[in-house]
Amino acid sequence: MSAQTTRHTFLRKVLLGAGALLLLALGAVVIYVFFYLPLVKLPADLAESTAEAFRSIFNITPRVMIEETVVIEQNTPILELAVSARSLLVEYSWSHSWLGSTKRLQLRGTFTAKAGFDLRRPFTVHIQRSPLSVTAELPPPELLSLEMDSYTVLRDESGWWNTLSDGDREDAVRALTRVAREKAQQSGILEEAQASAAARIRELVERNGVPLTIRQEAGRPGEIGEEVHP
Repeated sequence: MSAQTTRHTFLRKVLLGAGALLLLALGAVVIYVFFYLPLVKLPADLAESTAEAFRSIFNITPRVMIEETVVIEQNTPILELAVSARSLLVEYSWSHSWLGSTKRLQLRGTFTAKAGFDLRRPFTVHIQRSPLSVTAELPPPELLSLEMDSYTVLRDESGWWNTLSDGDREDAVRALTRVAREKAQQSGILEEAQASAAARIRELVERNGVPLTIRQEAGRPGEIGEEVHP
C-alpha cells in the first residue's frame, strides 16, 4: 500500500470519527433541548421557584406536584393565612314586653373581620410538563376572626316592673356579635380574600412566563368552586 493510499485511509477515518462525534454532540443537544430541558429541568426549576415565591410572600410552602409526583411537601408554620380585613359598624335592638311593661336595649358596635385560608387544608400547585403549565388549587376562603373593637349602649330602658338584668345585657352583646358575623359573611370579604390571593399567586407564577389556572375548592355558602379570575 502506497503512502498516499495510507494517508487517504487515515483522513477518511478521521472524518468518519469527527462525523460520529458531531452526530453524538447533536444528539445530546437534541435530547437536552427537546427532552431533558422541557420535561425535567424546567418543571423542576419552576417547582422550586414557585415554592420559594410562596414562602417569601405567604410564609407557607404549598404542596407542589409535577404530574402525579409530589416533589415538595406542604409546610405551614402558621395555621391560618389572613389576606383581607374589613371594619364593620353593627347595630342591634331588642325589646321584651310583659303585662304592658316593656324593656329595651339598643347597642352599636365596631368590629374587625379577617378572612383568608385555613392552612390545615391542602394548598396545592400542580405542574404539567407538556405543555408547561401550572394549576393552583386553593381551599375555600373562610372568616378567620371577628374582633369587637368597641361597643356603645344607645338605649338601656327598663319597664316599670319588667326590668333589665345583667343577663339581658350579656345576651344582647352576644347577639350583637352574631349579627356582626352574619354581616361579615355577607359583606363580600370572602370573595375579596379569594380574589386577592388569586391575584398574588398569578403575579408569582406568571412572572416565569408560564400559563396559570387557579381552582377554588368548593366550600361553604358564598364560596366559589370554580376558576378564579381576579
